[in-house]
Amino acid sequence: MDNAYLLGIFAVMGVATFITRALPFVALSKVARHPILDRYGKSLPPMIMVVLVYFGLVSLEIESIDRGGLSGLSLAIVIVLHAYLRNPLLSILAGTGVYVVGIQGFGL
Repeated sequence: MDNAYLLGIFAVMGVATFITRALPFVALSKVARHPILDRYGKSLPPMIMVVLVYFGLVSLEIESIDRGGLSGLSLAIVIVLHAYLRNPLLSILAGTGVYVVGIQGFGL
């Protein structure tokens, strides 16, 4: 393939991605302060977090009591950090870090 052809493909993909990301904001700019959208804006992030946590916990393969305890400890760290600090990124990274260190470092 020619480099110019590949660059053209990347340019078209970039424009298409930008349009699909920007279109909802342009289309909904007149109703941005609608009460229903405000309610969704406040309730969707916690609902998405619940779905992600549920999916993560259901997909765990708990082979031993140690692995179950490590999963419980990681979940408790996420809950406590998020309850006190209200920082989802920090709580998720800390819980994931504890779990990964337990699995990789201690062989649980």
